[in-house]
Amino acid sequence: MKFKTYQYSKHWTETVSTSSDDAAVEAAKRAGKQLESILSSTLLSENLVILTGLGTSLCIKDSAGNALAPTMPDLWKAIKAATPDFDTLLARVQQPKDTHGWKEDVELLLSRCQMAVVLNSDAIVQAFIDKAEALIADKCGFLKFLPVGTGLPIHEAFLRKLAQRPTRLPRAKLFTTNYDLCFESAAGSAGFVLIDGFSHASPQVFDGVHFSYDIVRRDSDNDAPTYIPNTLQLLKLHGSVDWERDSAGMVRRVSHPAKPVIIYPKNGKFESSFSQPYFEMMARFQSALRMPNAGLLVVGFGFNDAHLVGPIESSLRSNSSLKMVVVGPSYESKMPDLVTSLEKLIEAGDRRLTIVAAGFEDLVSAIPDLKAPSEDELHTARIRQVINK
Repeated sequence: MKFKTYQYSKHWTETVSTSSDDAAVEAAKRAGKQLESILSSTLLSENLVILTGLGTSLCIKDSAGNALAPTMPDLWKAIKAATPDFDTLLARVQQPKDTHGWKEDVELLLSRCQMAVVLNSDAIVQAFIDKAEALIADKCGFLKFLPVGTGLPIHEAFLRKLAQRPTRLPRAKLFTTNYDLCFESAAGSAGFVLIDGFSHASPQVFDGVHFSYDIVRRDSDNDAPTYIPNTLQLLKLHGSVDWERDSAGMVRRVSHPAKPVIIYPKNGKFESSFSQPYFEMMARFQSALRMPNAGLLVVGFGFNDAHLVGPIESSLRSNSSLKMVVVGPSYESKMPDLVTSLEKLIEAGDRRLTIVAAGFEDLVSAIPDLKAPSEDELHTARIRQVINK
């Protein structure tokens, strides 16, 4: 793992060293302690915002060690395999080519298909769109392929460390662009509570007002209510594989939706983000970034979504108290434009910013415990361990 912040603005510093040189080992230890301090400070920000992307799901593997979460190349291959006249379809919508043939870009393809439908009312292309979107939703429901008893230990550990924030602070807000149910499943296994905008009655219906609610404990009528621990907000910016819109236009949570409510990869993502329920999430994302003493932890996000990058850039300029830690495995060698801008700000002496070249699992292991587990948490862990055996 390597990271870059103001104190190490001239080079990337490894937090773990295999060198036998005592000075190098000591330098690595100091760097590791500094990174722990940065992560602790960020997680203890008065207003904590987390933004996660595909990188947080790629650590989930099948029994053969293959990642279950589909990447964009995986989706292209799946759509191609499921479409008998794929080349004909690509020619029909004038998919661009590069030196290797058709440009293998799912977002570009679906964008061109959508244009063909709008301009020409092309029924064949519309049928392809419906089929491709159904396949994408199915692939993103990959947890059904998770081996029985495997669990999501990395996600559970991440949630556990987030939930160690004092209950006197506002609840952490976990935003994700992922459609999958990783955080929901991990929270269920670990006994955590997610405030996700859905009602607690059946059927569960989405209403943004539920983000203003919280959960407290009152053991008797005379006791003052106290906020329960292990609770955070989950806001799914691009929808979810278990959301469905009913005939009245309301979004409900169902096990097997006929057509999931998600923003599919295409150029219309920006416009789609301004319709409900996505607009509710976007408004809260922008508002959270402008809160005083905010900490933003970005994990596994590629910075390819302009409607999310814009608010982050704006907040970096206007919110001088915003601390930001960006984590991704490729940031040392290949940086998105915004991360390059962060690096330049770091070089200029901006102490608010840190870039970490690491995967999600490496980050989780690097985050220090903010407090020791309570006796209730230890008891729950023991019970689950015995039951699982």
